[in-house]
Amino acid sequence: MIDFGDIMDNNIIEKIVKTAHHIYDKEMILGKAGNISILDESKQFMYITASGTDFKSLSHEDVIKVNINDLSYTSVDNKVPSMETNLHVGVYKNRSDVNSVVHVHSPYATAFAFSNKKLRQLEGFGEITGEYITEVDYYPPGSKKLAKYASDALKNEDKVLLKDHGVITVGKNIDEATLLCEYIEGIAKTQYITHVLNL
Repeated sequence: MIDFGDIMDNNIIEKIVKTAHHIYDKEMILGKAGNISILDESKQFMYITASGTDFKSLSHEDVIKVNINDLSYTSVDNKVPSMETNLHVGVYKNRSDVNSVVHVHSPYATAFAFSNKKLRQLEGFGEITGEYITEVDYYPPGSKKLAKYASDALKNEDKVLLKDHGVITVGKNIDEATLLCEYIEGIAKTQYITHVLNL
């Protein structure tokens, strides 16, 4: 573990805290699941939410600075980085254009992830790259396989569904990645209601 002392970027930390509260208010998170990260300007360190944090009350002390090369980190009160740290690192190493990763368990999108129905892409967030949102097969949360296959899938996509798990989005900044999560949840809700109406 490395002590970065005063080198912590409070601007990045504040963005993560505000985003976590926004995600909680939008009901895109359940319990203490989910994680958020931002890559700093040096492209050597990322700031990520600590493992087991509650987004409703998440504070500056719940954000950890991680070296993406050796995974060393500094934290307050012996907190550890999110169990999905390797997934976030994999995305940053694969995508030079990505500076933020958001992982949520929003209800409607996650329901599709647990079902046998695919989530169709709709207009409303840039170019439609395929008929359905890409899905990543189930691997245990925090596992090396999940990190590998999810980060590989995000080489050519900005959003994926994790089977029996949740949603991951990426963006050039945290606002873009968060808005994409909201878009995914919105189209999932629309398609769920459509399925019900068509019964």
